[in-house]
Amino acid sequence: MTSINDQPLSRRRVLQLGAVGAVTVAAGSVPGVGRAMRQPAALSRLTAPKRGGTLKFARSVAPTQLDPANSIIAGDVYTLDKIFEPLFVTSPAGKLTPWLASGYTLSKDRKTYTFDLRPGVKFSNGKALTPADVAFSIDRARKNSKGPLSFLDGAITAVEAKGSNQVAVHVSAPWAPLLSDISVFANGILPANYGGASEADFLKNPIGTGPFALSGFSPGAPVLKLARNQHYWRSGKPYLDAVEFHYVDDDNQRILQLQGGQVHLADSVPPAQVGSLKGVSNLSVDLFPAWQVDLLVLNEQVAQFADRHVRRAITYALDRKALVSAASFGTAKPGGSFFPPSLQYYSAKTTVLGPSLAKAKAELAKSKYAGGFKTSVLIDGGVQKWRTFAQAIQQQLKPLNIDVTIRALDHAAFEAAFQKYDYDMFIDYAINDISDPDEMASFELDYQKGGSKSYWSSYNNPAVTKLVRQAQAEFDTTKRAKLYAQIQELVAQDAPFVPLDYPPYIYGVSKQVNGFAVNPGGAYRLEDVWLG
Repeated sequence: MTSINDQPLSRRRVLQLGAVGAVTVAAGSVPGVGRAMRQPAALSRLTAPKRGGTLKFARSVAPTQLDPANSIIAGDVYTLDKIFEPLFVTSPAGKLTPWLASGYTLSKDRKTYTFDLRPGVKFSNGKALTPADVAFSIDRARKNSKGPLSFLDGAITAVEAKGSNQVAVHVSAPWAPLLSDISVFANGILPANYGGASEADFLKNPIGTGPFALSGFSPGAPVLKLARNQHYWRSGKPYLDAVEFHYVDDDNQRILQLQGGQVHLADSVPPAQVGSLKGVSNLSVDLFPAWQVDLLVLNEQVAQFADRHVRRAITYALDRKALVSAASFGTAKPGGSFFPPSLQYYSAKTTVLGPSLAKAKAELAKSKYAGGFKTSVLIDGGVQKWRTFAQAIQQQLKPLNIDVTIRALDHAAFEAAFQKYDYDMFIDYAINDISDPDEMASFELDYQKGGSKSYWSSYNNPAVTKLVRQAQAEFDTTKRAKLYAQIQELVAQDAPFVPLDYPPYIYGVSKQVNGFAVNPGGAYRLEDVWLG
């Protein structure tokens, strides 16, 4: 078995090897993320790590429960991944990296992946990780009909524990994204049969192999506490004794807590505050490249947005450069394709509709709603950037006689509303959590199997769905690139949602914090973080 720790092969090379019969390969890497960003201060300050202390982190989203298989419903996946770990993870550099697996073998027919488990891994209660734990966890995730990310395991037909350190994952057909799918947080590993407890009791105080263990949590409480896992398999880590997540929905309040020294880190820094924070001597603002797109989603269950001409008219009418200028203060780029430029198989040739008011009016004239109509845009009221976007959209659609009301809710109510289709339009972000673009393509475009009825838009184009499924089964990277280029072009023409911009992840960081990094999927592992 080739160790994946040493010299990881590129993803392209992995797929080439996989096409040639039974081979033993190492984990692949994805292409480098897009535009360069400055080295985050939390990394550049590194000297000798110091052990101890409690990291206090102001987060915008709180978990409602702690089941990794229900990770999207949980609200906050970035708490769960401190407790549970999958076989692979995505590194801060965007590379698919071995974690609880040390390597794998792909069968000649490319329908069985056999993983070698890393020796010496223990759960936070001190019990050793076994193949039975892995098989139980992945099987549970793939069979979880309520889990929005269970579609990523849709190709898996069986998971088999083999001997003392191997797990075989069988798929129904050759499946190119499998390694990336395995890395998603929904496939985090927990003890087989919940360690002898009931499922409900286990999830009140879950046990995983991650760098931290739960030490205090109550749904709805403003603080969640994690303690250092004394049995963590990465020797000497984590450096921190504890982590406290302080959940603060309002952007301004998180920044005030950071400036006041109540917390060391704050996520989702509003672009409008980046400039002022850079002038604070004990803080830095770190920007991390992202596989993220901010979207205006159009509900095709609403009669106006079921009309393709209306959707195209709105897309033509929106000046995305102006939107980004107003909302991102130079931190983001205007949207084009629904794939971000940093993501594998992004096509720069994708047509961008607009901005053109003349073409917008011409499209609307072809619809049943040529005279305009009243509608609304739903936003998370705690996110200032969404308010700015919504206000600009409201103004830019007025020339079409489309009267837009802004509907702002708190985060929990906002998510509940759009997931019940209780909206006309809504603004939110889409993130590709894994190194393969199939997640974004499936989740946003495969109405039947994508887990969200096309990001709750109800968009359903059989030609697009067919291409998405062809790309899943295609191991040749050149052919996959062509398929994804076709997908991006068809979606651009149909306009089920408007890609508004490509933002980075923006964090406010105390200069006490060292080693903090965010991967392009938005996840950050804290075992390397220490307080100076």
